[in-house]
Amino acid sequence: MALAPRLFAAAACGGAPTSAAPSPSKAQYTVKPNTTLRPGLGVTDCGTFTLAQGEQLPDQAARCFADEAGAGHRALLKLTRPTVEGAPIHVTYTSGDDGRTEVVTDSRADNFGPRTVTTEDCQGPKPGPYGIDFTSCVRVTK
Repeated sequence: MALAPRLFAAAACGGAPTSAAPSPSKAQYTVKPNTTLRPGLGVTDCGTFTLAQGEQLPDQAARCFADEAGAGHRALLKLTRPTVEGAPIHVTYTSGDDGRTEVVTDSRADNFGPRTVTTEDCQGPKPGPYGIDFTSCVRVTK
């Protein structure tokens, strides 16, 4: 029974394809074991992803975060996606027990953008093609 979470985590984040067809995703990511032993304890790590130009976040990772955050559990998802020019934009999603998600976007490497770190307090997570979409977000000034 202890092996089931590890096997699920690998499968949930896109492990090796079961058919001979090549996988459309070339995302590089790491997955840590789920540390949630029961609701309300630990943090579910939904993965760390580096996406290539035009590549989408794996659906399993987006659903992992949206489901955990939507249920009021703590979860973490990190992704890096490129701008049109190829500069990396780092986004970290961290959900809390209160149903809110903190979204930190680091665009300091983008020479054509604002070159800032922004923080938003968001609610209503749902999987999106390039990250997590929300029903509402408010910018937080720190």
